[in-house]
Amino acid sequence: MKRFFFFFSLSIIFPLSSHAQALEEAFRLYSEKQYTEVVPLLEAALQSKKKDAAKQFIEIYPLLGEIYYMQYRFQKSADAYKHFIDLLATENRKQEIDSIQILMDKAGRAARMLHRCEDIQMIDSVIIDKKHFLETYLLTSESGSLHWENGTIVYENPLHDKRYFAEKQSNSKSCLFSEIRLQDEWSDRKQLSIPCDSMADLNFPFALPDGFTLYFASTDKSSIGGYDLFVTRYNLNNDTWLTPNQLGMPFNSIYNDYLLAIDEPNRIGYFATDRFQNEENVIVYTFIPNEEFISIETENENERIDRAQIASIRATWKPDTDYAASLAQIRQSIKNEQAQLEYDFAFPIDDNRIYHSLIDFKKAAALQAFRKSQELKSDMQLIKKELDNLRLEYSQAGATKKQILRATILSKEEKLQSLYRQSALFEKNARNFEIK
Repeated sequence: MKRFFFFFSLSIIFPLSSHAQALEEAFRLYSEKQYTEVVPLLEAALQSKKKDAAKQFIEIYPLLGEIYYMQYRFQKSADAYKHFIDLLATENRKQEIDSIQILMDKAGRAARMLHRCEDIQMIDSVIIDKKHFLETYLLTSESGSLHWENGTIVYENPLHDKRYFAEKQSNSKSCLFSEIRLQDEWSDRKQLSIPCDSMADLNFPFALPDGFTLYFASTDKSSIGGYDLFVTRYNLNNDTWLTPNQLGMPFNSIYNDYLLAIDEPNRIGYFATDRFQNEENVIVYTFIPNEEFISIETENENERIDRAQIASIRATWKPDTDYAASLAQIRQSIKNEQAQLEYDFAFPIDDNRIYHSLIDFKKAAALQAFRKSQELKSDMQLIKKELDNLRLEYSQAGATKKQILRATILSKEEKLQSLYRQSALFEKNARNFEIK
């Protein structure tokens, strides 16, 4: 975050008076990052001057704007910057206005984001070294996998035939790429055509199993901190990605927020942030994703700020809900999956039951639905092999042949996604039938 220091200029502007002494104390507290104590001194200094003499104190406004921003008092921050811009205009300091306008706009965006802070249940947090934070992301195989490769994080889909990653370009900016697996080798490297600020870094991709939804982090000009989290969706018709939507608070903050991942089978998510951490550490939050956006219902600004900052995990919990027990069950289910090679399969029915054989099913309708889901998965494997061959043929074909193959490949990919959705629906039905 850009900071403004006005110690030298202000020491010249203010005479040796009680006001100057108070401001000197304010600057000392500011240098020690005791922002709560600084604000009353600066506000009092402005209020103590007559309106026609307030221009002497012009440089206080950007300092207040910065401190208000760090305190999540975003509307006050925007107002302070606006007041500063108005005074700059009267003093004909137009060359400074553009940079302050950027800060005012950012504070305005943050104020709107705070007002729509989402009601998200945070059920765990882990402070961990940046080099090892990926170890806290526990995902089932149905959600794909994350791993480090050549200094960058790679997401690989559940079918192990597509992956996403970031790579620095010649201008030192990171862009997102995808690759597909052909005969056990990664090929068809392609930069993702995501509409964004051309100077922004794009990094930390994670795709949902549907293949159409992609989360990532970016330093886009709309960011309210460093990296902000965004989501985009794939447009099958023209092989592009739609204009990304910026996630709101509490996911985004005035710090760096990145790598949001969701394990859909367990309805659990993770994201990392360096808010309130030293340079070596990040904090990884575990949360429960909402199926639909739910705003925090409160008129208390301090309570809203606390929720946006995630000041307390427990404050996000619903009454009479044992999140610790739920999280323990999820982690156990993932451990069970890791041992699934010892069984025919591992199919969770509810929080207490995992089936490993067809004879475990008690309801005929549930068994029938499960078998149908497995048949669809077999069909998916066949289409996957067909796609491998088609992509290999495409890579060696001429322009005319490529045009024909492209249509076929897109059709197969669409069919594959349709089968995935159908299979997921039959699995859901199998659980519901068995529970009834």
